[in-house]
Parts: sequence; structure tokens; C-alpha cells
Amino acid sequence: MATIYLDIDQRIQSALVPNHSGRSSVETILFPESYLRRLTPEKRKQLPKRILPLLRRYQKFLISKRRINQNARKTLYQRNMGKLVRLNLRIDSGVWAILGVIAAAHGVSRCFLVNYMIWLDESGVGDSIDEKVNVGSPTFQDSYSYLWNLDLVQNRITKTLEFTPNPIRFLTAEDILHYYQE
Repeated sequence: MATIYLDIDQRIQSALVPNHSGRSSVETILFPESYLRRLTPEKRKQLPKRILPLLRRYQKFLISKRRINQNARKTLYQRNMGKLVRLNLRIDSGVWAILGVIAAAHGVSRCFLVNYMIWLDESGVGDSIDEKVNVGSPTFQDSYSYLWNLDLVQNRITKTLEFTPNPIRFLTAEDILHYYQE
């Protein structure tokens, strides 16, 4: 009997933030036309700079919440929000990578996730997240790992996001009071 060995050590690896030619690249994101019409020219110009603060604010919420798209076979690109407008934005490559891994784990596109975070922010969800989750804890996790498992025998697709540290340890108000009372 003959044996065939397949080289399974194939991988793509790059620097998260390249040293050459800057830290950012031009990416295309679709926005609802109705949203863009509400923005002043100054706010529209600030859209690329808004993505990192949104990601800082919502990433813990997003990685711990139930997945947006429950169908692992498909990727959601946009909800039916009317006409979409393409904008080319200069975005930090590290931000784009984190956005991509969280979007993939949720089964949505990066465009969808950016618009979802904007919707969360406009809905006021971020205020409660800041009070409960973001105070006293690191902005981002140390590492993220996205696994996409296709089990042909069991007819199952699984998408998993793993990250460290988990759990996140941070000081609470009670910890600080206890420290000063001693």
C-alpha cells in the first residue's frame, strides 16, 4: 500500500503593521446613502478616523456577544438599508485586520461590521458598555484566533473566535476602595 503525505504546513504570514510604506492602506467601505447625507462634510472627512475609536469601544462587546449571522455557510454583506455608496478610506492595517477577524467570526463583512458599530454608537449602546466593560480593562485583547472548520463527514461548518486574555482582569471600584482602606 502506498502513502501520500500532504504538506499541511502551508500558511500565509505577514507583519500585522508593515514597517515600509506607512501603516495604512486604502480600503473600500459601503455606507448607506441616507447615513452619508446626514453627515456634514467635516464629519464625512473624519469617517476613517472614526473606525478605530468604534473598534476600541465595541470590540469586547462584539467578541462576547451572540454571533450576528447565525448561518455559518454565508457571509452577510449589508442589511437592506437602501442605496449604498462606496467610499475609499485610508485605514490602519492593524485596525483592518482586527475588524476582519471579528467580522469573519460573526459571519459578516467588514463593511457590515463598520455600519453595525456606527448604528450601536448612534443608538447609545456604547455608554453602557464603557461603564460596565471598558473602564479599567485593556482596549484590545493580546491575540485573536479565528478558526473555520468544515467537517464534511458530519456535514457541519463551525466558525470560532478565540482570544487572550480571557477572562479579562481589571480593578473595580471596590478593589480600589479596599486598597486605600488598608
